[in-house]
Amino acid sequence: MLNYDFRILQPSEFECFSRDLLQAREKLFIESFADGRDKGIDLRFAYSKDKTCIVQCKRYKEWNELRGKLKDELEKVKRLKPQRYIITTSVDLTVSQKDEIVTLFHPYIIATADVLGRKDLNNILEQYSYIEKNYHKLWLASTNVLNTIINSATLNWSAFELEKIEKDIRLYVENESLNKALKILKENHYVIISGIPGIGKTTLARMLVYTILAQGYEEFVYVTDDMDNAAKMFNKEKRQIFFFDDFLGSNSFVQQSISFENKLVTFIEKVIKSKNKLFVLSTREYVLSEAKAYYEKLAMSNIDIAKCTIELEYYTKSIRARILYNHLAEANIPQNFINAFLDKREYRTIINHKNFNPRVIESIIKEQIWETVDANIFASKVKDFFDNPISVWQFAFEKLDIETRYVLLVLGTMGGNVRLDDFQEAYKHFCMHTSNEIRLVYDDVKWRQSLKILTNCFVKIEYRKDTCIVKMYNPSIADFIIFYLNKSKTTALQMINGAFFIEQLYEVFTDNKDAAKGNNYVFLDEKYFPHIEESFKRIWKEKNTCHLKEIFFEDIKKDGFTETRILYEFKKKFSVFCKNKVGFVEKLYDKDELKWQTVKISQRIGLMKLLDWELIEGSADGYITTIIENETLDTDEWIEVVDTIISIKAENIINDYFYDKLDEDLKYEIGHFSDQSECDDEYKKIDSLKKLLPDWKWYDIYDKISYAEECIKEKEENNIESDTEFDAWQAQYEKENAQIDEMFEALRKF
Repeated sequence: MLNYDFRILQPSEFECFSRDLLQAREKLFIESFADGRDKGIDLRFAYSKDKTCIVQCKRYKEWNELRGKLKDELEKVKRLKPQRYIITTSVDLTVSQKDEIVTLFHPYIIATADVLGRKDLNNILEQYSYIEKNYHKLWLASTNVLNTIINSATLNWSAFELEKIEKDIRLYVENESLNKALKILKENHYVIISGIPGIGKTTLARMLVYTILAQGYEEFVYVTDDMDNAAKMFNKEKRQIFFFDDFLGSNSFVQQSISFENKLVTFIEKVIKSKNKLFVLSTREYVLSEAKAYYEKLAMSNIDIAKCTIELEYYTKSIRARILYNHLAEANIPQNFINAFLDKREYRTIINHKNFNPRVIESIIKEQIWETVDANIFASKVKDFFDNPISVWQFAFEKLDIETRYVLLVLGTMGGNVRLDDFQEAYKHFCMHTSNEIRLVYDDVKWRQSLKILTNCFVKIEYRKDTCIVKMYNPSIADFIIFYLNKSKTTALQMINGAFFIEQLYEVFTDNKDAAKGNNYVFLDEKYFPHIEESFKRIWKEKNTCHLKEIFFEDIKKDGFTETRILYEFKKKFSVFCKNKVGFVEKLYDKDELKWQTVKISQRIGLMKLLDWELIEGSADGYITTIIENETLDTDEWIEVVDTIISIKAENIINDYFYDKLDEDLKYEIGHFSDQSECDDEYKKIDSLKKLLPDWKWYDIYDKISYAEECIKEKEENNIESDTEFDAWQAQYEKENAQIDEMFEALRKF
């Protein structure tokens, strides 16, 4: 007979579980609701004409706690007056306790069979065993499975204490990676779980082990340090599963003897040939790459044919929500902090955060940040951890060899989105120009090794037609590099001195303190200005750029060395330097570039505003006029143009032609609107222009927007199918958010 402890399920999970069981027993559809603290309804169904049944699901440990809560529910039930009332609970109830509940809720509970305690739920589940499969962590935490693990002959490792196992199961949220890993394991008899730091490799590996044991394997063998104990425990007659966590080193590759390599490969080959053996290994992606570069036999064996890499993409919005929920539910966070977190629905921000990572949540819990802040700023403090997830990457970065670290840092200064050949050229140049300081010597073999170590952990490589592009694997890695360079200004100076491309001077560096706040840029004060000047002049002379430009059909190409773009970016990032070094930019700049239509209008106009026109022959008037006459500007560009005209005191060019061209360009843009939101935004932009141009007769523009709105409305009315599709998407989006809100509200207590 089944004997599950249903407290392993979170309240929302227990409610869903109760619903599924009752739907099977009653053979009826049962409604689920958002958490209703006043109405006292978890589930509801009609069991005959004009007769409604209400269900309450109570997940508690002890009878006294349950009884107290049920007494609180009584008044709610009396107000509702249901024809039938059912209670499900995780508490194991005696006969007298059931009778007491029936008496308490008379006449709403019509039979003791509608008071379902732990044994009752297990009994119903046994009748409808298919439901069990939908609640993975329920059967994973069964007594039989836990006893198999705990009583294993080789259990001598603290990571597999009962308390740790139960915690893993409570926190785990099933996702695509488990089924993928199971498939690989059963096909190959071994699987290597890999991924970036903090993604959940060890947890997945443990869940995999627990699952296999639940499916009937007799013995679990935890492999430590080397392969000798695994070989000793290998029993031909038993169904065994072996687990080697961080088999190549916990945070960095640990170089062991060649005998380790031979033993590992030999053992894997032996497992493959055995019908009753399985082997689970876990490692960080970059550690595996580094090991394959070191061990010849490991590389030749094609060991990663059975690799299962955990991708962030596996963590859907719903899965992220459950991961966060489980951690909050299991942590001993004061209730007023939880309530404050829920009030503003801050969990939505975390769930959708670009740097979402289970390790960050674990860090928040481990550091118990609620002990150091007030409840009203708890949510913002949690968000800070995700904005700057330094802990996820710092240790892993420091464990890289020195060459690989600098390879990653060079990419960071380039902006992290460059051609592979440019990346290689930049690193080669950096080695040549910093050899006296850090004694790096460029080597093709070592470069390839470093790139391999970083790939699929710190960086990713994409192929766009004929171009190979290197990017940061995750935005938080770029944040970490900025953090690191801010802390190590010696290294920052090395990156400036060793820069090969002009973008390496301003992609991550600035002399603006405000811009650098919040770890947005690496701040450099005046003592670094001579180095910035020297590097800038050198690169300017050589015309080296790594800037990429997106073109049609998802193609990408290297942009040219356009003075306007470069000087605009440099002057924005180094305004203090340019102020101290009067005329530095102006002496370099060919002002005729302002006429080049290959350069974005925003960059040309933006640079004009930053230039000191007293140091340039001629005036800005003619260049602005040329832009207006020869190009069609959108509303945003017109706002920039007018703002620039005012800032450089060139109002004399604002004449009848100016207003005519303004109206012409705006009417052209409005004529291509296809959505009401565009019209709404345009009204706001026109209001901005009105303030900048008080003499402007803008009435015709308002009429044009009104006409565009009518056309859009008519088009929408004739395109019902499109509206329906959008409505369906919108409904699904809102439904998902409502479900997430419902789940988190279960954490609230009053």
